[in-house]
Amino acid sequence: MSRRRCLAVSWAALASTACGCLSKTSNLADLPPLPAPPVAVSPEVTRAQKPDSFNPSNTAVCRLLTLPVDRPAEVEHANPAATIRAVVNGELILDEEVVLSCVAQLRAARTPQEHKEIIKQAVEVLIDREVVLQDAFGKMKRGGKQGEAFLKEIQKITDQEFDKRWMRPTMKDKHINSRAELAALMRQSGMSLETFCRWWERNYMCQQFLTAHVEPLITRIGHTEISEYYNSHSDEYTQPDSVDWQDIFLNAGRHASRAAARQFAEALVQRVRQGEDFANLSVEFDDGESGHFRKGAGHGHKRGEIFPPEAEPMLFQMHEGDMEIIECSHGFHIVRLIKRQYAGLIPFDAKVQKEIRDKLRNIVFMREKESVIKDLRRKAVIDRCD
Repeated sequence: MSRRRCLAVSWAALASTACGCLSKTSNLADLPPLPAPPVAVSPEVTRAQKPDSFNPSNTAVCRLLTLPVDRPAEVEHANPAATIRAVVNGELILDEEVVLSCVAQLRAARTPQEHKEIIKQAVEVLIDREVVLQDAFGKMKRGGKQGEAFLKEIQKITDQEFDKRWMRPTMKDKHINSRAELAALMRQSGMSLETFCRWWERNYMCQQFLTAHVEPLITRIGHTEISEYYNSHSDEYTQPDSVDWQDIFLNAGRHASRAAARQFAEALVQRVRQGEDFANLSVEFDDGESGHFRKGAGHGHKRGEIFPPEAEPMLFQMHEGDMEIIECSHGFHIVRLIKRQYAGLIPFDAKVQKEIRDKLRNIVFMREKESVIKDLRRKAVIDRCD
């Protein structure tokens, strides 16, 4: 059994046994790519939510966080070994992982307030991830030996996925031969390989669990739902009147006379009809922009966009493959129609159906993900260390 198939089976079995919502083995390989994580759902309570059941260890952690700390004078100005950003049911979320999850956004931040808001949102995203994983791991552990076996297998396969998807490609790109070399290189940039690995793998497992949990709803999306969406969103699937075309402009001033320029244009048309490539001739002979900058493609596609304007009426009357010579004030344009798209609904073909199916899957995934996380947050003890 392949690594991906084994992981899919394991997560599907978890969703089936722990959540009671699957009746058959899942196949995550058939699902569309998951969307990027959205901004976290705002919690209903921002400090120390009360859980559904009393947990002494979580309460102890929260109480410790609120106690004043007496520090020796000699370490008053020392840098902390780690900064805690939040605690979720006793599990710490450290500043290093928060920064890692939003490093690109932080680099683009222009003000301290924007920087603070980015950090705040990143903390919420990690809280979402932690409540999902803690719930999943807890259910597996309560599943006895079978659940423990699933958990070990999932961790093993996730390690392999990290190695295949990120570490090996990165080492190849950086011309690095060992994990130790990679770790040393990352330390030079102020990043820990162990922290990055933990962040990547926990994000990956969270997505796998949520996908397995939502898959029963996704598999219900069939032709009826796709057709209904197409019919009720006609504005999304309406195409304008447009043309794809090619152009060669011949400047009459570069020929002995306008008649000579016209005669040369007719000769080029004949060469295309005999099998020569229009684009190559445009690159070689065009006196405008098409040949030098667009490999022969004409300027504009819709009505009102096409240049020169003298070509527009003719292009919308031509058939695909037709060529015409159009005279303008400075010379002649040889135009060739490649494709004509008529205004109206885009055909309900296989491509459109797949696009709608993927869109509906993502809509269902995001809706159910937010519902699951909201419920898990309500039951969790969350303390933010602002």
